[in-house]
Amino acid sequence: MKLTELENYKNFKDLSIEELKNGYIKKEETGEYACIYCGESFEEGVIYPHGERLLTAEKAVSEHIWEEHGGAFHSLVNLDKQICGLSEIQKSMLYYLYEGNDNKDICDEMGISAATVRTHKFNLQKAKREAKILLALLETAEDETAGSQKRPLEIKKDIDQSNTSRFELNSLHPFFTQFKYK
Repeated sequence: MKLTELENYKNFKDLSIEELKNGYIKKEETGEYACIYCGESFEEGVIYPHGERLLTAEKAVSEHIWEEHGGAFHSLVNLDKQICGLSEIQKSMLYYLYEGNDNKDICDEMGISAATVRTHKFNLQKAKREAKILLALLETAEDETAGSQKRPLEIKKDIDQSNTSRFELNSLHPFFTQFKYK
């Protein structure tokens, strides 16, 4: 089963970070491992010959990703900007970092100054932090709209009503509100 670029885009938005990093998903209903880039699937319980070795379905899909797509990193970094949101310069910088190049090598390869390389690296780290916060916010909003998470004041009322004094509310900052066990 081969996926079109549009189908890939629709599928990528529902994948977990771990699935994106692996490059495959496990379809629980069928027991198959499927490549997220082309849809090639490998059935759990079947042994797949690979050269001189025999592989499980999970190992077979992993080998497929390396052989057909150059690995998950290369496949992700080469996605269209509409899907990954990275500029060509960001993609180049990530590629050089992935390959283990130091700042001098990156300067030489990209024809930019050391200060520019440091700035690009800083901006990538900043984007990573921002992406984590955004992901946490979106997941929290989804949880709260589904009614699966109570607000801190509602939790405190529940505790007060049940006369449980073993927990105290940590009120350092509302964003980090947690319970500490006494």
